[in-house]
Amino acid sequence: MGNASPESIRAFLSDLAIGQPRAFSHADIKIYTPDLSKSIKIKSDQFGDVYKGQFRDGKLITVKVLTVDVVEDIFMSEVKILSNASHRNLVKLYGYCFEHGLKAVVYEYMENGSFDKLLYQNPHKIEWVKFYNIATETAKGLAYLHEGCDKQIIHYDIKVGNVLLDSKFSPKIADFGISKLIEKDRSHITLTETRGTPGYAAPEMWKERSRVTCKCDVYSFGMMLFEVLRMGINKEEGQDWFPPQVWDKFNKGQLDDIIEACGINEKYKEKARILSKVALWCSQFVPEDRPSMSNVVKMLEMQIPVKDPTDPLLVSISQGASITTHQ
Repeated sequence: MGNASPESIRAFLSDLAIGQPRAFSHADIKIYTPDLSKSIKIKSDQFGDVYKGQFRDGKLITVKVLTVDVVEDIFMSEVKILSNASHRNLVKLYGYCFEHGLKAVVYEYMENGSFDKLLYQNPHKIEWVKFYNIATETAKGLAYLHEGCDKQIIHYDIKVGNVLLDSKFSPKIADFGISKLIEKDRSHITLTETRGTPGYAAPEMWKERSRVTCKCDVYSFGMMLFEVLRMGINKEEGQDWFPPQVWDKFNKGQLDDIIEACGINEKYKEKARILSKVALWCSQFVPEDRPSMSNVVKMLEMQIPVKDPTDPLLVSISQGASITTHQ
């Protein structure tokens, strides 16, 4: 410590101060973002605008400014959950602002953006096995939410767009605005409204008053695995939904055909077979038939074998209005 400069000590104290989520003022946010300039806006979604910012010590941050009509519920969910959860595969919450005229949450900055951009654009020409590893690490974060906290956390909106990547492409689950904390001795939550994203949401999530468990996240993760299998190959208009194609090929003993069609290298074929079977298990129509996320991790890491899946009775949901079963 004798060689520590005043600047390094101040930086250390700053990091120490933000070790737990803290309250920031409106003035702080304006300094960190300069005045919420459009030039540093990262994206906008239904919950608000997201900006790239910087603390006074130079640490990069992400600031999400919430829109007025979603403020209370989304703000409470984001802050409450991330204040009670800490895992290397969850985005870190630095703090929040809850003042008149500005409601915002402040996170760590993720240099490589969201997983969907990497998967569908792949500007770094990353090999498929890296996508597999990102999925496996994401599964660890989800297993922690379901099994590693004092209370169980159901995310409700797992998808590639809600998985962020740091400078080393390590994934972190984000966007907890519609998530729920439940006591571990409760077996389910009764939905008062539909939740999730079409194409990812489990069938039970599209029925009001239905009983939902953490297995809805397992289903969404399975949908994410199907995207990883395809390596982000964009769906052509009129093309059939991909998950039933995987089941059909598996059921006919032709799984390698679809793996080859996805352009996956021969040396990764065994992992692609594992991922395909895990995806089919995760996407089972009956929630109780889906594996726990801790077992998903073990299967993807090849610690336990993956049994041949049964027919998942995959369903496609169009804008939440109708459900079509693929048998």
